Amino acid sequence: MTPQDVTPGASPQQISAASADQKRKLDSHFVGGVAWTAGAKWATQLLSWGYLFIVARLLSTSDFGISEMASYFFLLTNVLAEFGVGTAVLQMQELEKRTLVQLHTFSCMLGSIAFVSSSLAAPLIALFFHNEHLTNLIRFNNLAFLLIGFQAVPLGLLQRDMDYRRLSIAEATQMVILSSLTVLAAWTGFGYWSFVIGAFIGKLTGLVLVSYWKPMPFAMPRWSEIRRPIELGRQAAIGRLAWAFYTQSDGIIIGRVLGDSSLGVYRMAMNLASAPAEKVSTLIMRATGPLFAKVQNDPALVRRYLLILTEVLTMIELPLMVGLGMVAPEAVRVILEPKWAGLVSPLRWLVVFMTMRTLGTLIEQVLISQRATRFTMRLSLLNLLMMPVAFFFMAHWKGSSGVAASWVVLAPVTVFPLVLKVIQTVHARSLDFLNALLPAVSSCAVMVAVLFGLRMWLVNQSLPALASLITQVVAGTIVYGAVLIGFFGGRVQRYVRFLRDMRKGKKEFTGTGLGEAALD
Repeated sequence: MTPQDVTPGASPQQISAASADQKRKLDSHFVGGVAWTAGAKWATQLLSWGYLFIVARLLSTSDFGISEMASYFFLLTNVLAEFGVGTAVLQMQELEKRTLVQLHTFSCMLGSIAFVSSSLAAPLIALFFHNEHLTNLIRFNNLAFLLIGFQAVPLGLLQRDMDYRRLSIAEATQMVILSSLTVLAAWTGFGYWSFVIGAFIGKLTGLVLVSYWKPMPFAMPRWSEIRRPIELGRQAAIGRLAWAFYTQSDGIIIGRVLGDSSLGVYRMAMNLASAPAEKVSTLIMRATGPLFAKVQNDPALVRRYLLILTEVLTMIELPLMVGLGMVAPEAVRVILEPKWAGLVSPLRWLVVFMTMRTLGTLIEQVLISQRATRFTMRLSLLNLLMMPVAFFFMAHWKGSSGVAASWVVLAPVTVFPLVLKVIQTVHARSLDFLNALLPAVSSCAVMVAVLFGLRMWLVNQSLPALASLITQVVAGTIVYGAVLIGFFGGRVQRYVRFLRDMRKGKKEFTGTGLGEAALD
C-alpha cells in the first residue's frame, strides 16, 4: 500500500510504513530544498541586515511608523486578494489543468477587486490614523494586489512541484531588488515612500519570474469545477485573514494610542525579534509546506517529519532568540543610535514569542495538509476576538512593552491549542513532542543562567558596549554548544551523519533520538 492509498484518519492497521526508498527520496528532496533556500538566504543575508540598519540611520522613527501604517491595510486584505488559491493548488494535488486555469482567472479577478476596493478605502484609513500623508501612500502600496492575483497559481504550482531552486532564485532576486531600491530611495530623500517603492518593484520582479516559469492561460471560471478548491481556500483564507488582523492589531493600536514614533520603535523591535526566526525558519519552512502536502495521506510520515523538524528548529532557533534577548541592551547601543533605546524592553518579550510562533506556523502547515482548515480558521477567529482587546488594555497601561508582553501571556490561546490538535491529528504522543523540545530548552536554560551571572560581573568591569556584547555572545555560544553536545550529543550526531550520508547518496534518515516507534 502506498501513502496515496491511505486517507487521513485511517486506523493504524490501515497505515503502512513508507518504504526505505521512499523515505530516502523524500529526505533527499527535502534537504535539497533546504540547501537551495539556504543558498538564497545566505546570499542576501548581509544585504537584508545591512539594508535595515542603513535605512534606520537614513530615516526617522516617524518615517518607519508612517510606512507601517500604510502597510497594515495591505497585510490584512492581502489574504482576501489571494483567497487561499495558492494553498488549494498546493494541497489539492489532484487538480487538473482545466481547473487550474479557471482558478488563475478567478485569482486575477479577486486581485483586481481588492485593488479597487482598497483604493476607495484609503482616505478612511488615513482618517483613522489622523495622518493625511497616508492616502496616496496606501493607494500606491496596494498596487501589489494586482500582482498577488496573477501570482497565486504559478507560485502554488512551483511549491507543489517542490521546485525549490526556482522558488529560491525568485525570492533572492526579489530581496536584492527590494533592499537596493529601498536604500537608494531613502538616500535620495524619498522618506517613507522608500519602503513602498522598493517593495513594489521587488514583488513585480518575483511575479515576472514565476509567471515565466509557470505560464498560465485564462478560462472562464465554472463554479462546479472550482467549488472544492475555493472552499478549502476560503477556510484557509478566513483563518489567515483573522490571523493577519490580530497579529497586526498590536501595531495598529500602538499607532493609534501612542503615535507614529512609538510605533516606529515597536516595529523595529519586531523586525529585530523576527529576523533570526525568519532567517532560520524560512530555510526550512519553504520546504516543509510542499513536503507535508506530498505525504499528507501517510500519518506515520507526517508524524515523523513533524517531530524531526520540531527538534531541528528549536535546536537552531531557540538559542538565537534567547541570546538576542539577553544581549539586547548592548546590541542596541552598538548597532543602532540612541533614538532606538526604547525598543529593548519590547524586544525581550518579542524574542520569547517568536520561537513559539515559528512552531505554531510549522504545526499549522501540518494541520492544513490534513485538511483541518476549519479548526485553524476557528482558532484564528477566537484569537481575533481576544488579542486586540488585550493589546488595547496593555497599550494604555504599560505602553509598547505591555503590548509585546501580551503575546507571551496569551500564548496558551494563540499557540498551545495548535499543539494539542496536531498531536491528536497525527496520533503522536505528548511525551514525544516534549522530548523533541528537550535538547534546546534545557541547553538554553543553562545558557541563560550563565549569561545572567556574567552580566552581573560585567557591570562592575566598565567595559565598552562592544566588548561586553562580544564577551556575552562568545560565552553564550560556548555554553549552549557544550550542554547540547555533552548531554544530547547522540541526537546531534544523527543529524550530522544524516547530512553526510545524504551527500554520499546513502541510506535514509532513520532516527532523531525521539524513539523509532514514534517516527516509523
